[in-house]
Amino acid sequence: MIGKTPRVTLALPVYNGENYIRETLNSLLNQTYGDFELIITDNESTDGTRAICETFVARDPRVQYFRNPRNLGAAPNYNRGYELARGEYLKWCAHDDLLSSNFLEECITVLDRDPNIALAFGETHSIDQHGQTIAVPPNEMTSLLDADPARRFYRSIDEAATCFPIFGLFRMSVLKRTSLHRKYYGSDRGLIAETALLGKCIRVPEALFLNREHPQRSINIDSVAVRSKWQTGTANRRAAMEHVNLLLHLYEIAGRHRDVVSPVRARAALARFAFRPFQIGRYLLDLIRYVSPSMGARLKRWVAGPRRGAQSSV
Repeated sequence: MIGKTPRVTLALPVYNGENYIRETLNSLLNQTYGDFELIITDNESTDGTRAICETFVARDPRVQYFRNPRNLGAAPNYNRGYELARGEYLKWCAHDDLLSSNFLEECITVLDRDPNIALAFGETHSIDQHGQTIAVPPNEMTSLLDADPARRFYRSIDEAATCFPIFGLFRMSVLKRTSLHRKYYGSDRGLIAETALLGKCIRVPEALFLNREHPQRSINIDSVAVRSKWQTGTANRRAAMEHVNLLLHLYEIAGRHRDVVSPVRARAALARFAFRPFQIGRYLLDLIRYVSPSMGARLKRWVAGPRRGAQSSV
């Protein structure tokens, strides 16, 4: 569909999502705010995802379906939706999550009201694989409305453990200045931090984001090697150093926007986070896993037990 430029782009990357994508698409198309395009980028699904998506394309002219010639990995597929987007605002969507019907309307109202807001994100509720409400994971990011970009940058790193704001509504003019999703698991933390450095981020309590917890989610993959392949499309030991890669990404971000904040101040804020003993331990564990994945896995099990919870939502 090519018509008038929509105000909003909904970008939905998916791979083998037949279990929940029909419900998600209905949730997106039932928004009270309707001036959007919905771009589905399929990473060469092998299940019934394509057939389901094509029924929605035939039903609603706002829906577009693009199938990648191969599985690019999650990060390039997220960026593919951005590349195809035409909207003034962009929201990435997961194939298994739901939204309240007023989500877009409430977030757009906030963004239209204040041009200094770079990201408006909803209040997170969690549901299980059957749609039943469950407890929300801790450490959800709060609004970042500080006038100081270095302070927003620090707080975004410190608070965004769950990274749910990645599924908020971004101002496209801000996203165009970012480094987008990178090829390491957890790069959404870097993108949120860069967005916070460039502008204010606000939680909109009237807009509800229903995050679905189920065994197939990427955050439930215990192996860093398997998570890395999910993110990048190929097995890569260097990409599996999740915390080291995030640190390097954040260091780069802190020096990219001299018109907004001094690199010295931004990197000083980053150092406050990076030099904590717990973080240093994570970097050392990444390096051990790089040299010997089996030794790293044994060490992690000994120190922390099997991985539970998440640093990333994508």
